[in-house]
Amino acid sequence: MAAPLPDPGELATNIDDFKRDGVTSFHSSVTQTIARSMAVTLAKREAAGETIWQGDPETLGGNRYAGEVWRDFPELEGLFRADLGVFLQHYFGCYFRIWFALLYRNSPKREIRVGSQRWHSDSGPGSCVNVMFYLDETTPEDGPLEALPWKEALSIFRTERSALRGRLEQEDAAGDRNGALYDHYERVISERHRNEVVQPHGPAGLVVPFLNNTLHRGGCC
Repeated sequence: MAAPLPDPGELATNIDDFKRDGVTSFHSSVTQTIARSMAVTLAKREAAGETIWQGDPETLGGNRYAGEVWRDFPELEGLFRADLGVFLQHYFGCYFRIWFALLYRNSPKREIRVGSQRWHSDSGPGSCVNVMFYLDETTPEDGPLEALPWKEALSIFRTERSALRGRLEQEDAAGDRNGALYDHYERVISERHRNEVVQPHGPAGLVVPFLNNTLHRGGCC
């Protein structure tokens, strides 16, 4: 017999929102404590002269952590054993597997969006859930993640092939197929779905789960 799911408590609304939209956000005293602990550790190590962040040769403003995240921050396990774990178990209806963890320091340096700063989907298995975990307080001006709810994203996916067929053939010849898709997503979202875009922000310790295949983009200035 399968073990019963944990009590969702205050996460019940977030679970329902995520099942409908494919994106939500929440925080608690537990997530805030973990975020502060990680931030303090990073600050101490950086003050001691350690190399914490890899270089940013393309000047995108996203420095990748130079170490091994899961090994260096054991408190992350507590995140999955508490609020986030409860949320994921209710979404999947079972236990889950952690695929990998990355840590970035975001400080945008360009006005023009490039790469993952443009609207895209990750094109991975539909069962995957991405989770952003903010170590610092964020506001819209900081350029946090933006995501389009799944219903609106799906409506775009259903029409993109016919809308882009001619242009994609031209872009293939030029070797820039992704550029056409990025431009199409930007145009359609700007014209039809601007008011549906979700940009979670809030205190340190904010947890932001989103479907990896819904349309989303990283922060920019």
